[in-house]
Amino acid sequence: MFTAEARVRIAAVLLLGLLPLTCAAQVYQYKDAQGRTVFSDTPPPGANATKKSLNVPQPSGDATRSTQDKLQEFQKRREDRLEAESKAAKEQAEKDKAAENCTRARNRLTALQSGQRIVRFNAQGEKEYIDDPTREKEIASAQQSVAEWCK
Repeated sequence: MFTAEARVRIAAVLLLGLLPLTCAAQVYQYKDAQGRTVFSDTPPPGANATKKSLNVPQPSGDATRSTQDKLQEFQKRREDRLEAESKAAKEQAEKDKAAENCTRARNRLTALQSGQRIVRFNAQGEKEYIDDPTREKEIASAQQSVAEWCK
């Protein structure tokens, strides 16, 4: 939808637009040549203008913080959220890897316990069938792998 940079810019513009004006404005009220009541920040020369004060209430609490402070807090929250998402993704990747290793270890153990002849290739690339003592060692190793990965 929007890039992260665009979202930051939009947020900054909104924050600037929402800042209340904190001032006391001087306004003049007078009647013009047609008899209409007019309000202006400067009275016309020679007019019988009445000076009025418009006091805007002072904001309190959150509204008095500067835009820079709000922007910094926003960026901090954003960084914290990105860090949390990254951590969650890393944890999920580790869980997926553990599940895959568990499946492999269980498959290996099942194959070794099935009693079928198991073939390995030696250093010269020749087929070599494992014997019963080697099978027992491999079963013990596979059981240890299952215990480690399938918690």
